[in-house]
Amino acid sequence: MELKIPVKGADRFNLMLNLFSTFKPYNLLNNRERQVLSELLYVDYELKQLDEHRRNKLIFDYDTRREIAAKLSISTSSIYNIMSSLKKKGFIGENTLELKKFEYTDEIKIKFINERPKNSN
Repeated sequence: MELKIPVKGADRFNLMLNLFSTFKPYNLLNNRERQVLSELLYVDYELKQLDEHRRNKLIFDYDTRREIAAKLSISTSSIYNIMSSLKKKGFIGENTLELKKFEYTDEIKIKFINERPKNSN
């Protein structure tokens, strides 16, 4: 069975993070952290043509933080607090995304395997 889920923008990353929220380390994120991280991942995706240094500079720019705050209807200081929390949890570094945790592509395949209980005889 193939299930196609149409999403665009940061919603794609938010959906991914929500799907993975049962697994470590994603289960450490609260809803606001997932939303902010989704926005950061989306900005990273949009700027993928730039080298990593320039991209990270733009991702963590003050104006980008203000745009995210406005989009999520929260204060800029809340963004700083959430980003500090994401840093403590290892999702972002010193003005870098820790993308090692996010080996993501536009297509994610999930396979469910039926495991039969072992016979206890």
